[in-house]
Amino acid sequence: MDFRKTPERAVARARERMLGGAQETAARGPEVHGTAGAFTPGVPHPRTRDPILSSWKRCRLHAVDADRLHVPHVEKHIDWDSRFLTAAAPVLDRFERNLADCTAGVVLADAEARVLTRRGGDPAVTRLMDRVHLAPGFSYAEDAVGTNGIGTALAERRLSTVFGPEHFAEPLQRAACAGVPVRNPFTGRQEGVVNLTCLRQDASPLMAALVRQAAADIEERLLDRYSGNERAALDAFLTAGRRSRGPVLMVTPTLRTANADAVHLLEPLDLRQLGALAADLLAAPPGNRRQRLDTTLRLAGGLDVRARCTLVGPADRPIACLVALTTPGDRAAAGPAGRVPGPRTASRTSPPPLPALLPGLAGGSPSWRAASRDVAAACRQRLPTRVVGEAGVGKLALVRAAHQWVRPEARLRTLDLSAGRRAPHVLARLEEALRDEDGTVVLQHLELAGPELMARLEALVAGARRNRGTGPWVAGLYTVTGQGPPPLTASAGAALPALDSPVFPCTVPVAPLRYRPDDIRDLVPALLARHGRGGAVSCSPAAMQVLTRYDWPENVRHLSRVLQQAARGRRQADLRPHDLAPECHSSCRRTLTPWEAAERDAIVRALHDAEGNRDAAARQLGISRATIYRKIRLYGVTVAPTRAR
Repeated sequence: MDFRKTPERAVARARERMLGGAQETAARGPEVHGTAGAFTPGVPHPRTRDPILSSWKRCRLHAVDADRLHVPHVEKHIDWDSRFLTAAAPVLDRFERNLADCTAGVVLADAEARVLTRRGGDPAVTRLMDRVHLAPGFSYAEDAVGTNGIGTALAERRLSTVFGPEHFAEPLQRAACAGVPVRNPFTGRQEGVVNLTCLRQDASPLMAALVRQAAADIEERLLDRYSGNERAALDAFLTAGRRSRGPVLMVTPTLRTANADAVHLLEPLDLRQLGALAADLLAAPPGNRRQRLDTTLRLAGGLDVRARCTLVGPADRPIACLVALTTPGDRAAAGPAGRVPGPRTASRTSPPPLPALLPGLAGGSPSWRAASRDVAAACRQRLPTRVVGEAGVGKLALVRAAHQWVRPEARLRTLDLSAGRRAPHVLARLEEALRDEDGTVVLQHLELAGPELMARLEALVAGARRNRGTGPWVAGLYTVTGQGPPPLTASAGAALPALDSPVFPCTVPVAPLRYRPDDIRDLVPALLARHGRGGAVSCSPAAMQVLTRYDWPENVRHLSRVLQQAARGRRQADLRPHDLAPECHSSCRRTLTPWEAAERDAIVRALHDAEGNRDAAARQLGISRATIYRKIRLYGVTVAPTRAR
């Protein structure tokens, strides 16, 4: 793309209309392709490109702040010795030398859009990067900072060029950037992105070609850094894939990959289970190591498959484990001379299929339904599971629903790990709970377990699971902070070991409520039925719109508290927007001070009293019209005017 042909004013007007709620459609032209179905047709739109329109739409879904920049700092969770950063260093050194006389800087970010390093740039570009926190240790993910050459390139999985007003966040509009993902030639996964940034008046159509060449050079160096063993393992995997008609996986100490049949057949839980089985075979002591293992496994969907695990390489130093799967249909087609030996197992009644959503839960978003299926499958397989999410997202509700669906007659025990001083008492209760072969044990606040307590927990859980698929189901609830990485231990000052514990082969992430607003429409009736004291309290469409727009920092727990307060004393009524707490009418993404929160609440109440008339609300508060408009914009207050009757 030639930046010089970008109609700045037209794109800026399109962005303002989009932020104001207008639905846009792309006009056709030499630089533009139509966006079929993305926006409502018929609204005139300047020459805004499809990738930018798609990115703006995603930013609105993630409630990205268009006026201010909120760049998460995630330095403590970056691998500064990664293979990717090491391979890219010589390429970036050469890039920096070539940029010595240019007003541009090159930035390298990982697959999570976390900035790893930046090079070059004259003082003006450096000052701009510092001002917008485009520096190592900060995240430029699209769902945090809006449309940009790093996060959007990763989201689109292709070259992304963003010029001036095409940036969603206004503080970034002084810049122009071009970024392209760097893929691992060995695995095909995105390792990160290389990005070129300059002042928008210095933008050049050659920026895209430069970053493409840099990405190609980094990919070539990544391939060179793989060892001979890893390349030999890949050759064995490709050979096995050609010989076998079914799913094949390969596991090495540093890599896991699968063919298309395996990806199509297996759920994420199945991949983790098979990966753990192969890893155990590789890690076995030389004296007890078996070169081949045949076993039958039950997949998350209830299907029994035959797995043949074969070690690759010398017997004393295997380099990989190949896992070939055979389904019952394949075995029947193969007949007695089939390729997978072993006696036929007795036919058993297939378990019921996993429900789309566990009974007792509310919500229809894809991420919530995926979490429900994964937790239910892990419970049925008795696979120790780590459920990760912010406080109040419904981690315990998921585990309870899965337990009730799989083994309703068994007992569920909950142990709180937050009381670190009572570790011996907690361990004694855990040892007692693990004796119940059919029960469920829930470990709350897994993030607060220090290394010593975690080691004891791992030993007890591993001892209770002498064989795969036996023993009670253990679920650990790990709470992460609202707008960033998991918390750190107070003593060690490093990331807690609970996230890396091998005793939990299955991890189920639960998205915060602000990322699944569709669930609010299902949650509100369920929560009102709980808080309505037997009455018929419902939610009006206008109030529902207010609820779905709010960020819900404390997730479902926060929504429940707001609805309980609004329904208090009512037995039959429709909740209106003015019945909701003032905080629900604000979309400010930062934490307000007590004074700012009080100021926001006063403005919301005045706007409700004035039926949305901002001038009347300003007079009621004794402030100027300009001040109330500025405060409304600052706090993201949204109170719609009431139509005259």
